[in-house]
Formats: sequence, C-alpha cells, structure tokens
Amino acid sequence: MKVKILQDSASVYSQMDINAIAIRVLHKGDEASLGGVKTGQGKKWVEVTLSDGMKGFLPGDTRIFSMIQATLNQAKTVLYATPSRDMPRGELKKGSIINFLNMVVEGDQQWIQIQDATGAQSYIEGKTPIIQKPIVTRQTGLRNMLIGGAFFVVGTVVTIGTYSTASSGGTYYICWGAIIFGAIQFLQGLYQFATSQQ
Repeated sequence: MKVKILQDSASVYSQMDINAIAIRVLHKGDEASLGGVKTGQGKKWVEVTLSDGMKGFLPGDTRIFSMIQATLNQAKTVLYATPSRDMPRGELKKGSIINFLNMVVEGDQQWIQIQDATGAQSYIEGKTPIIQKPIVTRQTGLRNMLIGGAFFVVGTVVTIGTYSTASSGGTYYICWGAIIFGAIQFLQGLYQFATSQQ
C-alpha cells in the first residue's frame, strides 16, 4: 500500500530497534510502500519500501496517509479547487473512482486531495462516504491463477475420465461449470499478475 508521511519527519531504521542506525529520514509529503506489521522489542514496526527500492522499518506510531483508490458512495460529491467551500469546481456522481493523494486540515475540517479518472486534481470533504477498492497485488493474481487452474484441470480430468470409462456404454459427466469457472478465474488472475505494480 502506498502512503504519504503526515508528520514533519520520520526515521526509517535498518532493524526493528529504535537505537539502530536510521538509514533514511522521511519528511512530510514523502511517499513509501508499506509491507507487513511486526513486533520487535515490545513495539510495533511496519516494513517499508522507499521509492529507490531501499527497505527498512518505520515505528508503528508514525502518522501516515494511505494513498488508496476508492469509489464514491453518495449521490453526488462536490469538488473544490482549494481545501475550502469557497471555490466549487464541479461534481462527481456515485460510483466514480478516485485516487486519494493527500490529506489537508484547514481550521477544524479535514479535506482530501483526490485525482479523478480524467487526471484532474481537486479536494473533497474528509467526511465524504467512500468504498475502498481492494488492493490487487501480483500475489493476488498468482493465487487466482492457481485456483482457477486447479478447477480447470480437475473439471477436465473428471470429464475425460468419466467419458473414457463410459465409451462402451454408461454414464459420464461433463464438468463444464468447473472448467468455465476455472478458465475465467485463471485469466482474471493472469491479468492481475501482469498489470499489478505491487
């Protein structure tokens, strides 16, 4: 998951130890990709991969903002040119897909900087209801390929096996459901594996 640092600075450590050498200091607005959460010396740590490929650990209490892809979940959402209600610039309908870019606090209100499908950047109110789209990784694609392939192979083997034993008369089964389901899931997994950047 891609995130932005929200605090002024955050040290990335080579090990899960606050006394270890900081291999990099990230500043507010810097981006990184998060991995798994681990515990070391009684403290939560998050694996992190920096933009140059360097890996390390961030303390679990580091303030971050998730740069997710989401779907708007209200009838219409007003877009603003700045993080205030002074300059409305348009609307998006329910179901529109947006990318979260940043979070801004103005006064006592939170605003989210977004990018819509056309690439235009705007601000929406922080309380806007959304549905987060699931994160698809290469591992997700590989898993779907394996499951789909297994269904396809089992369905094909059962069909051929029962057909060959029934060739001299008898009943055989055509497992077209497993074959079609397996083929579709395999192709979907192949597409996810080929297009995912994580």
